[in-house]
Amino acid sequence: MRRQLGVLASGLLFASSAPRAEPVRVALAAGYWGLRAHEPHELALQLEVRPGVRWWWVRPTLGLLQSSEGTQYLFGGVLIEIPLPWGVTVAPGITAGFRTLHGARNLGANFLFKSSVELGVPLTPGARALVSFAHVSNARLSAPNPGVETLIFGLELSLE
Repeated sequence: MRRQLGVLASGLLFASSAPRAEPVRVALAAGYWGLRAHEPHELALQLEVRPGVRWWWVRPTLGLLQSSEGTQYLFGGVLIEIPLPWGVTVAPGITAGFRTLHGARNLGANFLFKSSVELGVPLTPGARALVSFAHVSNARLSAPNPGVETLIFGLELSLE
């Protein structure tokens, strides 16, 4: 009996940790690159692919962030999609990646991190409106470490 309970408990533990299949999502967004008063405000474009797997609330993400001042950042990381009422989600996220093109702004390193928080609001089945605030910096791995903030608005579509 104890052995059967142990097998049942381990089965439940491993079953809940298995990734859950979902549709792949693609998000396209645009907005501001540089929000501080003493910085020039530029245009930011972001394309993200969110693969069709998820562990609890954790979803991987891969993307490209391009600024009109010339910086390009390729990244990968995770979003923690927390469900709220009416299908709304709030998703804090962390990514790491490389600056592949250097723009006018000195970010101090080629290896950068992006911490973000995103609000998603359902529009139709398979489509959500997004607003995201993010901070991109080298996390004090080198000097200088000025960082830059982004505020972007976009659309996420499920590819089913």
